[in-house]
Amino acid sequence: MPELTKAAYPRETDGDIARRSATEALQRLELLADVSRALDTTTKDYEQAVRRVAEVCVPTFADLCAIEMVGPGGQLKTVAYRTEAGSGLNGPKAWAPIGSPHAQSSAVLAFEGNEPAGAISELRQRLKAESLLLAPIAEGGITVGYFVAATGPHRRAFRPSALRVGAEVASRLAAALDRSTLHREMEEASKEQARAVRRLRRLANAAAKLAGAATPHEVLKVACMEARAIQEADGAIARWWMLDGSIVEARSGQVDDELAEQAFTETNGRRVARNPGWVAYPLLPNQVRRRAALVVFARRELSSEEELVLASLASLIPVAFERAVGTGAALAQEARVRAVVSTSPVALIGLGAGAEVTLANPAAQRLFGWDGGAGAVVPPPAVRAAFQELAEHVRITGGVANRVVSAEPFELSLSAALMPRVSDGADELTVLVAATDLSEVKRAERVLVQAQRLEAMGLVAGRVAHDFNNLLTVIIGYTEVLGRNPEAEAQRVAVANINRAARRAASLTQQLLGLARAPHEGATAVDLAGELRDLLPVFDRLAGQAVSTTVKLPDEPVVVSLTPAGAEQLALNLTLNSSQAMESVGGSLLIKLALVTDGTDGAGAPHVPPKPAPSGWAVLTVADNGPGMTEEVRARCLEPFFTTKDSNRGTGLGLPTVHALVGEAGGHLEIESVLGQGTTVVVWLPLREGPPVVSEDTPGEAWPAGKVISGRALLVEDQHELRELGARALQEAGLEVTRAGDGEAALKAARSGGPFDVLVTDVMLPGRSGLEVASALHAGTAQLPVLFVTGYSEAAGALPAEGPHTHVLHKPYRPEELVFSVAVLLEARALNPEA
Repeated sequence: MPELTKAAYPRETDGDIARRSATEALQRLELLADVSRALDTTTKDYEQAVRRVAEVCVPTFADLCAIEMVGPGGQLKTVAYRTEAGSGLNGPKAWAPIGSPHAQSSAVLAFEGNEPAGAISELRQRLKAESLLLAPIAEGGITVGYFVAATGPHRRAFRPSALRVGAEVASRLAAALDRSTLHREMEEASKEQARAVRRLRRLANAAAKLAGAATPHEVLKVACMEARAIQEADGAIARWWMLDGSIVEARSGQVDDELAEQAFTETNGRRVARNPGWVAYPLLPNQVRRRAALVVFARRELSSEEELVLASLASLIPVAFERAVGTGAALAQEARVRAVVSTSPVALIGLGAGAEVTLANPAAQRLFGWDGGAGAVVPPPAVRAAFQELAEHVRITGGVANRVVSAEPFELSLSAALMPRVSDGADELTVLVAATDLSEVKRAERVLVQAQRLEAMGLVAGRVAHDFNNLLTVIIGYTEVLGRNPEAEAQRVAVANINRAARRAASLTQQLLGLARAPHEGATAVDLAGELRDLLPVFDRLAGQAVSTTVKLPDEPVVVSLTPAGAEQLALNLTLNSSQAMESVGGSLLIKLALVTDGTDGAGAPHVPPKPAPSGWAVLTVADNGPGMTEEVRARCLEPFFTTKDSNRGTGLGLPTVHALVGEAGGHLEIESVLGQGTTVVVWLPLREGPPVVSEDTPGEAWPAGKVISGRALLVEDQHELRELGARALQEAGLEVTRAGDGEAALKAARSGGPFDVLVTDVMLPGRSGLEVASALHAGTAQLPVLFVTGYSEAAGALPAEGPHTHVLHKPYRPEELVFSVAVLLEARALNPEA
């Protein structure tokens, strides 16, 4: 990429350059904010949002803007194009893409006037552009589009900072495209799942209605109506050729008679026939002398799942028809009835007068765990009352009834109808119940709600921790100041106790921040088996005398993506929860670590990994036989601050912290609990290749007595106590300190107080943020190094990368840490004054 230099621009004073740079920096921040706002709706209409991005960039950022994206055919197409009138550019009416689809380049290219000849150089000259910027829009390492911008002859060429803005705009376009694609895929999957559930529910309704149809014509009429409802078809027709030469026929909706005759001919009673616009199913396959068929008119091609449901409906029709005919032929088809019921994907249950089960197909036996014939089997206790109420309602009304039943462990959609009496002398009517299992759908809904709740609580935890860190910094700082000059031994002990309590509170804020922190890469690799082996004496002390502890660990190392502190926190939180649950009643506790590489845990017990892992899984199981949890408690146990313990025994952060640690390591957490039988927590962590990498914690350095640094510091902090603490620490080190309580006061002090050697600013300030103050003062260079201070977990995502003249200090901090950080910046400034 050609290097852009100042030589191409008119001579300007340093003040002009500074003012223009500050203005441009603010404009670029506003531009990126406008781009983000324009892309907020990308989950609904990505191309419309992209066009708004082009409108935002012209003329604020460039005189011409075009956004090119790879289309379905693999070729680039222009999604958005805008040019500024009167800019001097010779912009075409329609933009022809200039990028290369599916390229692997991630570089941002800029073209001025000294680039080699080529197609893009010719384009720049044809546009009469001062400069041309080409930023790739990459997704998964593959370029899927380009962000193109150009400046006219009346605007100066792009500078390196503008190239970074162009790259950031392209990055946000790529992120928005990824969100839009994911949202669209999730919507399609959700719609397809909903359609599948509706089809199964309608199939259950159809089975009940067919069972209640009184005449052969009514059977075929119901079949046509239900086929239309299941497949959302335009029409349906069913025809049955009787042995005496008569024909029974019924239809529903729009039926093309010519196409219907073609469908009946092609079906011919033996095979399924298809043609554009219709599909025909034989109702009596394998029959030579008898014919019957169902034709459904659908405008689109049916999927295999849709055809399976329609085929199931077709298989139910002959049973209902033969029953309605009321002849001996119906008895001859008893074997066929059993086959149809046995192969039905819907659970079919017949209920007698006392709610005893008189009929149960294999689907029902699998659903309710029955081991065979109905006999004296009764519905499970969880759904028995619902079955009885539904059967009673059907017997009274004589119609079809539908219910949705939610009773652990079942989530069912029930449809019920009367089965006809076997004989006129029968005293009771049997009720046929069709049950569709909705457990997976409901479970997915609960997981989504839980994830949303945890995300919200994580944000709250982050904001609370921000304020908490400010207070902790004051406590730690002043206790260390007092501790250096104790007047008496009692004062030294009191100060030490205060400092220790503050550091415990700091540890608590780190747990809070762990709930709000996004997963990051490069986590320390630790041998989990070794860490648990070192904790064996601690496990026994935590369990107490009333609990017997069994620990099973593999001999080989088990390397996972955790820090030693994280591994210890994970194991101790789980052990402490189980031990406290059994404290008053006693019991046994099992802590087991196993390797899963082939679907088993190494001891023959099967496991189902949550997702594939390249190197396998480490499975940590903590199981107790204590009192267990109710379903309500289990559903909320991962919520921060939720606890069933006394206020002096639990903070409600144990399991949420474990959940955050496991998620950050790329793992999965499962909790199973039965009231009165105990609780089992299973943690899945992906294995890492290679040896463990342990980072040693180094104690904080103490500022050498008598050591002095010189210079002038501008300290910006809105909390009065923190501002005074920081000023005192820096002044004791030899610096001249000017204090400011907010961004405006800092800028005013900079204008009136002369040049400063270093800027120390909190990130979160009222009014202007610390980032805006640094930008306005051109901090982050050798002329004015900057130390950003933050106590908010999300602030780190908005900070610039650290460099020789830009550092970040996280709260709570010790006064010595503040002094050391400032000293490092001043030393770097002295060594490299021209940078």
